[in-house]
Parts: sequence; C-alpha cells; structure tokens
Amino acid sequence: MLKESHVAKLKTLPKNAIKVEVGYPSIFAPSEELLADFNKIRLNLIEKGITESEARRIAWKKTNFEDIYRKKILSNSKLMDKLKEIKKLSEKKDIYLYCYCGKPLCPRFILIDIINKM
Repeated sequence: MLKESHVAKLKTLPKNAIKVEVGYPSIFAPSEELLADFNKIRLNLIEKGITESEARRIAWKKTNFEDIYRKKILSNSKLMDKLKEIKKLSEKKDIYLYCYCGKPLCPRFILIDIINKM
C-alpha cells in the first residue's frame, strides 16, 4: 500500500516498509530554483508575522509549485518509470514516500496523486 510520512517519523515506520525519499538528494526532489523561490516567499511571510501553515499555502500558490513540480515529473520518462515501479511494489508491500516537511503542500502528495492516477 502506498503511504506517506516525513523524516521526523521514519523511526516509527514498520521495519519491513520500503521508504522512498522525495526531498534532497532524491531524484524526486523539486528543482533547487523552485524550492529556493518557495522558501524565500515562505520565510519572508513568516518574518511578517504570517503563520507557518499560511505562509506555506501562499508561497505554494505564488510559486505555482504544484504545476511546475507535476510538469517536471510527468515530462521525465526516467522518473515516471520509477513511479511505475513504486506503484507495482505498493500492490504487495507498504511503501512510504517521505520528505523533510511534515506539513501538507509537499511534493510527496503530488507524487502519490500521480501514482494513484496511473
């Protein structure tokens, strides 16, 4: 079964689960430019007193993060082949996609959506 988690929870996952990193240095990581743009906006908003979750939401939207990231994945045959492998494995084993962010609006959720639509 396909699941998600984040780095802080890795030690709590079942030992026999397959763990697939989405953040750096993974091939599934967003581009450095996209991530830098996102973090610049997010941190600027937090400095202005916006909550972390609201700053993430605004930065996600302003950078067009989901569309840019989804296009990166869907246009790369190597990445799509890896996602197909993950989908096939997930039919027999627990596979956790994980990243550093423990919050929603994370690339792992986009990858799960892409895999589920295959």
